[in-house]
Amino acid sequence: MKKDLTVLKAIIKADYNRHIKKFQTIKEQKDIVLFGDSMMAYFPVTKLNLTKKIHNLGIPGDTTDGLLNRLNQVIRLKPKYVFVNVGLNDLVLTNNTHQKSIENMMLIRHELLEKLHDTKIYFFTLTPINQKDFTHDAYVLKRNKEDIITMNHLMNKHLGDDVINLYQHLSDENHELIRNYTKDGIHVNELGYQYYLKAIKNKTNIDDLK
Repeated sequence: MKKDLTVLKAIIKADYNRHIKKFQTIKEQKDIVLFGDSMMAYFPVTKLNLTKKIHNLGIPGDTTDGLLNRLNQVIRLKPKYVFVNVGLNDLVLTNNTHQKSIENMMLIRHELLEKLHDTKIYFFTLTPINQKDFTHDAYVLKRNKEDIITMNHLMNKHLGDDVINLYQHLSDENHELIRNYTKDGIHVNELGYQYYLKAIKNKTNIDDLK
């Protein structure tokens, strides 16, 4: 499993650098920025015909540490709304304690609001994982459902009304990511992203957001 994680980290690093270079070329301002890890990166902006309203600055494998290092990518675009989804990778790709990850999220919010006074910042809760139906994926098995529940509790405690609780919609009675909402046990599919889209609609005042 250690070897699998080492290879995964190398792949993530190469992809990460590619995304950073791509984001540095963005100049157009849009109302909404999605900021975070793969849960944001895979949001189907193009398929949902939302490219005129949304910049997607998600990078697969990103962590709260990573987001803190690239806040300027968001700040220079001056969006009206920022939706953040991050923290799940902290559990396997960093040595952060739960409290440290939450403190990073609080700092992300603080730093963005310091520069973007009129911008609304929202954080999605960590999403559940499905270990019941995906028993051979080391990346899934490395994670702990209790850690996710704890992180979400801390998010609600420290980030309050800025937290959007998607966990309750995506998890079953055993705290597993509902099978119909995922293809790999971690990432949500198009059905799962409907909950993200609904939440974004509810938090924005953009009339033509389909």
